[in-house]
Amino acid sequence: MFVRETWGGLIRGAKPADLVVVEQLVARTMAHPWSRSQLAESLEGSAARTRLAWPVEQERGVHDSAAGFVVARRVSDLLEIDLVGVDPGFRRRGLGAALVRELIESEQLAGAAEVQLELAASNEPAQALYESLDFVVVGRRPRYYPDGEDALLLTRSLS
Repeated sequence: MFVRETWGGLIRGAKPADLVVVEQLVARTMAHPWSRSQLAESLEGSAARTRLAWPVEQERGVHDSAAGFVVARRVSDLLEIDLVGVDPGFRRRGLGAALVRELIESEQLAGAAEVQLELAASNEPAQALYESLDFVVVGRRPRYYPDGEDALLLTRSLS
């Protein structure tokens, strides 16, 4: 399985056997986490592009719990990012950017031409992250989320 050292830790592709790890991490990082069945689907099939990140320390080695994840899927030459999360104890260290950057680089090499995602309009830290990664806002979905909040649609061309 692909493993890449970056940000002071390891990033690797996730597999169905990682369901419990992903489920626990999503529960720690998201106010409205996906269900177990949704997460299981994100780890299966040829379209699945989920990544996990583990911190590495000189004294302790690789931590036994993941610090971040990105859940995505590939449809033809389009990469759709569904979820990105970083454990609160590892935020503001560049992990979210490292996860998204690794995924994009990997998929671009595999022929992806575009990346799309959506996020809550009030999520300013995520907007800043994606802006730093050259995403642009291309649309807005009014009252998209269950709480009535708007969603912003973002895209990035890889060609």
